[in-house]
Amino acid sequence: MKKILIELHYLPCLDYFKTILEADKEGKEIILEANENFNKQSYRNRAYILGANGKLALTIPVQKGSQKTIITDVKIDYKTDWNRKHWQSIKSAYGKSPFFIHYADFLEDIYENPPQLLWEFNYKILTICQKLLRIQIPINKTQHFEKETDNKTIDKRNNISPKKPAIFSHKEYYQTFGNKFENTTHTTTNFQNNLSILDLLFNEGTNAKTLLSNFS
Repeated sequence: MKKILIELHYLPCLDYFKTILEADKEGKEIILEANENFNKQSYRNRAYILGANGKLALTIPVQKGSQKTIITDVKIDYKTDWNRKHWQSIKSAYGKSPFFIHYADFLEDIYENPPQLLWEFNYKILTICQKLLRIQIPINKTQHFEKETDNKTIDKRNNISPKKPAIFSHKEYYQTFGNKFENTTHTTTNFQNNLSILDLLFNEGTNAKTLLSNFS
């Protein structure tokens, strides 16, 4: 069986879940890189949502020295109440979205009682989002770090990054703060591409997986 090797993200973006869906469709296995060192300024501890004032970055603070720490050992910095601030930002952005009331309870508890380790927090988030999307592909993790992969493994580590453009072509969907307006001559849409999966779930609900499948 072919494998796809990818790192674990916080509130993964649409490209991330499209990659998982493609793997599931093609009968591939997902392997999470669990033995890399922490990489700052990446999706490992950062996600983007869309609020009333536009695109908003949510960043989980980690303790100093994390760059030389194996990702599964990286500790979250709780000097600030970042978790409550993140959840408040999510509620402010999506509280009036069509499906927020249906999905919020699945996520609120983890923000009220987050774990100490970044990996554990991200993995719980990934599991919840998979459940909401009804994606059942098995996901495992690496046992040791390999710089080069074998011919049965497709290396997608660091392919999806906030510093890079989106990999897939995303069809537009409804966004609560998409600033859509129209007049007698034309329609203008300020669509924000490749945000956290929460944007798609809260706005499109049960249609989210179908929309993801149609991305090319």
